[in-house]
Amino acid sequence: MKHRVGIVGLGVWPREAYLPLLAERDDVEIVAVAARSEATRRVARETLGAGPRVVDDYRQVLEDDAVDAIMVALPNRMHLAALEAAAKTDKHLFIEPPLGNDPDEVAQALQLLEGFERVVHVDLELRYLPVVETVGALLRKKVLGEIRSAEVCLCANWGYGGGGYDPAIAADGFFSFLGAWYLDLLDVVFSEAPTAARVIGGRAMNGLLMDHGWASLAYPGDRIGQFAFSIVDVEELAINMTVQGAAGKLEADLMSGICRWRGETTPWQQREIPASQPAHGFVGMRESLAAFFAAVSEDKSSPTGLGVAGRVHQAVAMCARQEMLNPSGTAENLR
Repeated sequence: MKHRVGIVGLGVWPREAYLPLLAERDDVEIVAVAARSEATRRVARETLGAGPRVVDDYRQVLEDDAVDAIMVALPNRMHLAALEAAAKTDKHLFIEPPLGNDPDEVAQALQLLEGFERVVHVDLELRYLPVVETVGALLRKKVLGEIRSAEVCLCANWGYGGGGYDPAIAADGFFSFLGAWYLDLLDVVFSEAPTAARVIGGRAMNGLLMDHGWASLAYPGDRIGQFAFSIVDVEELAINMTVQGAAGKLEADLMSGICRWRGETTPWQQREIPASQPAHGFVGMRESLAAFFAAVSEDKSSPTGLGVAGRVHQAVAMCARQEMLNPSGTAENLR
């Protein structure tokens, strides 16, 4: 089966993450690309050759009968309008989160796509890492007993010294900008939306953008989750998970693929399950794309379809509201 793909938006992310990975696949043909600027359209022609149709209006890609799967990678503020148009098509959708620029837009997007008969795949790529899939399998087997708590920690130097982020990103907030992928890791553990959230953080080097902090979340059944983050770390990327159960503990390093766990009376066990290499864009992207095309080929739902996306966006919205209550980046709201 040949997947005929249309790409909506060809900024840095789709150029780095989509194009090299799609080029690896014999079952994919890029037949159309939409890009707003002439410079980007020129890059599309130079990179992809004369084969794909290159246009300036994404609606032309959505309406193209030669396209059967659409990959949407537009700026956040354009997501809702694009999804509103895409929902009227009969094409499979690969979508970068968030689904909208604020909770109201996300709710509209979820409503628009409810009952959509084609595959909807939200690109929460960290969930597809082999080590995260191993974590999920171990939790389903109850090797830790009943889960009590989980922590996800992101440390990166993306904003160290000032990341030069667009003011619109700072206005939207850290959680709307980057929260979905890491709060999704808590969803892997709990498989439910949180019932409450509290955020404390600071703004050290990136203007109004909260660039380090913690989000504490309550989940049904007296379970708790925490997302600790710093994008002003002096070292490069590290992503870790820790899960505490009534009868054991698990630790996972997402970048190395090392997962270790122990039970109440059993010693530590360890597996190393790294992401496929070379990584393009981010670890897990190759696996996420594979899951999307597998869902299309097998006519089944995506593992990161609307159900998961709805829960994750609910967590994002809760944290984003708390973030906005702390505009100065101080701990005043805890006193």
